[in-house]
Amino acid sequence: MKKNKKGVNKEILVTDKIKKVTVIADNLEDLEVVFEVLKESFGQDIALKGIYYDEKSQDQRAFGFRDFSLFGKPGEKVANFLSEKQDLIIFTSELLNNFTLYLLHQMPEPYTIGFYSKELKPYLDLMLNKEVKDIKAGTEHLIKYLKQIN
Repeated sequence: MKKNKKGVNKEILVTDKIKKVTVIADNLEDLEVVFEVLKESFGQDIALKGIYYDEKSQDQRAFGFRDFSLFGKPGEKVANFLSEKQDLIIFTSELLNNFTLYLLHQMPEPYTIGFYSKELKPYLDLMLNKEVKDIKAGTEHLIKYLKQIN
């Protein structure tokens, strides 16, 4: 067991036991690419769930400020997204805003990995510098290091 900065106890992640993964991405294309990498890395049976911030999209996986009440309470889409327990969260989004950070804040239990950002430091358990602009190569790098340390 490991305690994160928010005081939440976390189980040590064993990569062989990962069954459910959530991805928070910049856009639909990045989400699909990350899903491909995860299926290649963990097998086709991995349960994947993803979301991305986009005010204009009608896609079910997109969310925006309209998915929150005037007082900041999550609407049905976001509440359903937050309600499922996950083994791993991959945060690939470079578009940091209060809404994507809210998702990370509300999901403190799963092991969370992503690319280095000063603002994300309190939320991510494993961070790597994004050495390449290609989301596929970057995600492959994340998974490679995650498997090495576990």
